[in-house]
Amino acid sequence: MATTLSNNGFPAHLPIFDGKNYDQWIAKMKVIFRFQDVVEIVNTGVAALPRNPTDDQNAAHKEQKKRDGKALFIIHQCLDADIFEKIVHCENAKEAWDTLARNYCGDEKLKKVRLQALRRQYELLQMTEGETVNQYFVRLTSLTNQMVRNGEKISDLMKIEKVLRTLTPKFDHIVVAKEESKNLDELKIEELQASLEAHELRLNERSKIKDKSNESAADQALQAQHQKKGKYKKGKRKNQNSKNSNEGTSKGHDHSSQEGNKGQKKKINKKDIQCYNCQKWGHFAAECKSKKVPREESDEAQFVHDNEGYDSEGAMLMAIIKEEDDDDQWYLDTGCSNHMSGKKTWFCELDESVTRKIRFADDSVVNAEGIGKIKIQSKDGKDSFISDVLYVPNMKSNLISIGQLLEKGYTVRMEDKILRIFDNKMRTILKVQMSRQRTFKIGINIVENQCLLTKAGNENWLWHQRFGHLNFGDLNKLQKKKMVIGLPQITEPDKVCDKCCISKQSRSSYNTEIPTRATRKLETIHSDVCGPFEVKSMGGNNYFVSFIDEFTRKLWIYLIVKKSEVLDVFKKFRIMVQNESGEVVSKLRTDGGGEYTSNEFRSFCESNGIKHEVTAPYTPQHNGIAERKNRTIVNMVRSMIKEKGLPTYLWGEATATAVYLLNRCPTKRLEYVTPEEAWSGIKPCVKHLRVFGSLCFRHIPDQLRRKLDDKAQAVVMVGYHSTGSYKLYDPIEKKIMFSKDVKFDEASSWNWEGSSSRKNSMVYLNDTESPVQEVNTNQGGASERPTRNVQAPQRLNDCVRFPDTAVADDGELIQLAMLAESEPVSLEQAMKEEHWRNAMLDELQSIEKNETWSLVKLPTSKKCIDVKWVYKTKLKPDGQVAKYKARLVARGFLQRQGLDYNEVFAPVARMETIRLIIAIASWKSWKMFQLDVKSAFLNGELEEEVYVSQPPGFEIKGKEDYVYRLRKALYGLKQAPRAWNKKIDQFLISQGFEKCITEHGIYFRNSDDNQKLIVCLYVDDMIVTGSDTMEIEWFKEAMMRKFEMSDLGVLSYFLGIEIVMSTEGVLIHQKKYARDILKRFNMNNSKPVTTPIDTGTKLIKEGVEEPVDATLFKQIVGSLRYLCHTRPDITYGVGLISRFMEKPMTSHLVAAKRILRYVKGTEGLGILYRTGIDTPDAELYGYSDSDWSGDVNDRKSTAAYVFMYGNAPFSWCSKKQAVVALSSCEAEYIAASMAACQAQWLCMLMQELGLKSDDKVRIMLDSKSAIDLAKHPVAHGRSKHIETRYHFLRDQVNNDKLELLHCKTEDQLADILTKALKTSTLENLKMKLEMNSTS
Repeated sequence: MATTLSNNGFPAHLPIFDGKNYDQWIAKMKVIFRFQDVVEIVNTGVAALPRNPTDDQNAAHKEQKKRDGKALFIIHQCLDADIFEKIVHCENAKEAWDTLARNYCGDEKLKKVRLQALRRQYELLQMTEGETVNQYFVRLTSLTNQMVRNGEKISDLMKIEKVLRTLTPKFDHIVVAKEESKNLDELKIEELQASLEAHELRLNERSKIKDKSNESAADQALQAQHQKKGKYKKGKRKNQNSKNSNEGTSKGHDHSSQEGNKGQKKKINKKDIQCYNCQKWGHFAAECKSKKVPREESDEAQFVHDNEGYDSEGAMLMAIIKEEDDDDQWYLDTGCSNHMSGKKTWFCELDESVTRKIRFADDSVVNAEGIGKIKIQSKDGKDSFISDVLYVPNMKSNLISIGQLLEKGYTVRMEDKILRIFDNKMRTILKVQMSRQRTFKIGINIVENQCLLTKAGNENWLWHQRFGHLNFGDLNKLQKKKMVIGLPQITEPDKVCDKCCISKQSRSSYNTEIPTRATRKLETIHSDVCGPFEVKSMGGNNYFVSFIDEFTRKLWIYLIVKKSEVLDVFKKFRIMVQNESGEVVSKLRTDGGGEYTSNEFRSFCESNGIKHEVTAPYTPQHNGIAERKNRTIVNMVRSMIKEKGLPTYLWGEATATAVYLLNRCPTKRLEYVTPEEAWSGIKPCVKHLRVFGSLCFRHIPDQLRRKLDDKAQAVVMVGYHSTGSYKLYDPIEKKIMFSKDVKFDEASSWNWEGSSSRKNSMVYLNDTESPVQEVNTNQGGASERPTRNVQAPQRLNDCVRFPDTAVADDGELIQLAMLAESEPVSLEQAMKEEHWRNAMLDELQSIEKNETWSLVKLPTSKKCIDVKWVYKTKLKPDGQVAKYKARLVARGFLQRQGLDYNEVFAPVARMETIRLIIAIASWKSWKMFQLDVKSAFLNGELEEEVYVSQPPGFEIKGKEDYVYRLRKALYGLKQAPRAWNKKIDQFLISQGFEKCITEHGIYFRNSDDNQKLIVCLYVDDMIVTGSDTMEIEWFKEAMMRKFEMSDLGVLSYFLGIEIVMSTEGVLIHQKKYARDILKRFNMNNSKPVTTPIDTGTKLIKEGVEEPVDATLFKQIVGSLRYLCHTRPDITYGVGLISRFMEKPMTSHLVAAKRILRYVKGTEGLGILYRTGIDTPDAELYGYSDSDWSGDVNDRKSTAAYVFMYGNAPFSWCSKKQAVVALSSCEAEYIAASMAACQAQWLCMLMQELGLKSDDKVRIMLDSKSAIDLAKHPVAHGRSKHIETRYHFLRDQVNNDKLELLHCKTEDQLADILTKALKTSTLENLKMKLEMNSTS
């Protein structure tokens, strides 16, 4: 697995030492030191220079100093702020490393003391009840590792004996069996753990079955008890309400007991009693003065609320049935395909862009005008939602779809006139009896769309939200004292804000603080640091530091990554506020944190005449102004984030907004003015304030859209800008932008679940070409130049798109509730699903059918290899599940060379060979077919003696200690590809095929009547073509008799290359792959360009540019590399940017993105191999070319060649030369030598296939001097310095195997592979190269 590196070449995730687990940290650091090749420097330090050092010694010393700096940098990055202070004065890596060792490692005496304590822990270590086997083994391993690091010697036998002694009693019979049947000296600790875990799994499964049976018995007992109690209610009602059978059972019992025992007065708290008649709280139904509501014994329903294991659809609540009024009734309908309701006021979320047609049994049709969620509430106050409910205005009744519940994973049973619904754990979540009308209906407590216990449209609550949940007293004060402009009259409601209660609850105040006496601005500044936060902000910050002016109470904050940045931030703050106010900072009051008490901070304050007051330790109240302000900020942030359900990484934007609002709110220190007015002298206006996190729509300028594109983009409001614009966040692109042209929907919020699921499915790359002013949220990242960008239409962003199969002939939508399928990550998850169990059984049956293994005892001298299950859900093109595939894979990384395997190489056909075969078949009008061998690796016979463990979850009972000896290969074994290749090689040769000597992936067979059959093999995929269709059919039948095959028919898709047959010939292209990579890197909406590389582009390795994400850059280059298999027009550009993968800069990324933009405009471009109508054999010829000193970094030239068959290219290469050419003639000569080598190989391949009679190839050059240099040895003076290997060209020319011909520059087809070209030249060469588009 590849290591993820950061931009500077170091691992992206470094271990941070915080004073704990020093031994683990030091082990990780040693690996990093070895990876960076600085171990010797850390251990021994930099050797001193001798007197009068030589140049070599100076260079070596300089290199050692550089490596020492790298090592010291790594150590600094791996320490937290507190530990860093201990080595801050260390000048080299060895000194820092030794200092840490002295502080945390200790001497031998200290290790002995530690060892004594660890030994005692080891003696007392036992497995606890409720602890899993894995958890206990982790504890044991951690403890023994610590003991070993402190000098103890602990063998595996000691660990095994310790485990067997200290297991819980439920493992006693396993312990006895192990001790009696196993030789503990030979038992491995891993084998013991696996055996115990398998036993633990069986115990857990049996426990679950037992629990289910107990739950079923308990449910029957409760029903019997309920029916028995009902007999004592004389004349009231035959059956109790659902309340009496579950939640209200205890209450009803207490009441009846009180009546039956009149002599015993028992006081009942009736505030928790709900009347059965009027549904009000505080009295019994017998005491109710309201009109009696008649009820039928069958109209009962019970909903059980549970928030812990299943979908909100299953979160039901207790309800009362009112048969006379169906307005609040819901019918459970098996013939309904979707939940439906006609009450628009019930919807808390409603997407009115969704329209459906609803067809009833009488063939009448009504329209659904939206889909959304309905909020429901149980008696205990817990809220939940019924999701995906259609809004049907003309519908009188409310319907709950049984089918939709079934598709959510619930179980429905109807028996004895009772409908029961169970969740996936078979817990009853709904039970309702059939009514007299033979229907099942329930009453649900609907919570209409409310915010803060009142409607969202209420202006009082709206301004409460806009001001970041400011209390109503201060809101009234702002309006009555006219402290701001634009605030209407506020009336304090009777209700409380639940978000404020959750987010702002605090303890009683502490009155002891230092009195304040500031008389002017900046006389006293209070400061404090808040954090670290659990989640980094968008800019990667962990803290914020606040500054408060005591006189005006004006507040400023700065987001920081580390506390050590406080001094730099204070310097910036001091300059800014002094320039704004004309005053100077006189006093700074802070706590005693290390960020404020460092020598640098003290020196700065002294040199600038600032009195620094540090409060007493453990007395935060003395810095109460800053402490309380930070608490207020965090409370507001918490409230604003909860209000709109925002992700927590937006806390930085919420903090800045909270400060903006607090500066416009009243304070006790100031009378009738806000801090903003006290500071600036200008009364602030609040007309522009909007609810933080609300949904809004940003206007898209005309320059950025086409005529029919959307004019607005949905974004989220996350703050304000000093220029008067709003700070907006695009959750899809994860970008911050500013705009004044914004429309707000303050009652709505972003669907974060939907956006997050879209975001995780691809890698996004911010396009550098954006005209909107955007903020780079990654601090220190490269700034992007604004250029024109054409954005994709926004109108489809919120649309639900359906395949054709989901729409009926009359245009009606066929309702389907699809479950998102995901592959299990563990055996336990897979065993819970029947389709995955069946998939594993199918795999085992295939293995048994193939006679892959046999069950044996493991020889003492052998070690078995573990196996694991790998799961994959294969989908159809329309997204539906095609097949669940479970593959048993051997853990091949545990194999040892020479013991478990020897050779692993397995040849496959080269891509240029595949293109040559396609070109030949097209020219000769041969048919091409594709075959696929199912489970190919399972057919490879092994020569080595290999043992694997039994498949997890399918161990044979009574033979758990047995293993399988492999006769044939399993997927995952290192020798599996080679074993399969040997198997198919033997079979093809036995069928009369010959293997090409020059290309081991090609087999050919010549029949007696001079018919030819060619097989191109790539692992388990093969292309079959030939001159005789009967021969091809014979070969298919032979393959299917020997192997389990899939005949994929005519060749259409091979290794990501799409093949299109036509009357003109065969077109190969990678249109689908091109679209995939554009979508992967978020360039599918980019503006196309006409050339892959701009003329005059010169890329350099070193410069002043900012580095970019190296991993992302490598992904782009790798993806484009594979696209070059059918695109010679981008080969030069991709080769150019691939030279900078080690340390990519901004200009390199811009060049890579230009290639993607070129691909955007030429998605369907490919190569057309024409059919030879008149000529039976096409000529093989090539072109060779080179630039001169094109690379500005090392002045090496780029050589290229392209070979043609049937006037279409099938083999091409663009490569930087290994040496520096002294002239253009020499560069062309070296390029021609490369082409000569390729020509020799191609000629041998075609001769071997019987497709070429002579061995002479023509190569076109546009340099006469290079041709002369190859033909005439007299030009020795110009070529004596050229390396001997390049004179292979001269030898081939002299042997008459190569003919060099001159061509004009405009006819040089290889020119497209050596340099950036103008549009006209590029299009001309593409036409000559037979490059055509599918569209």
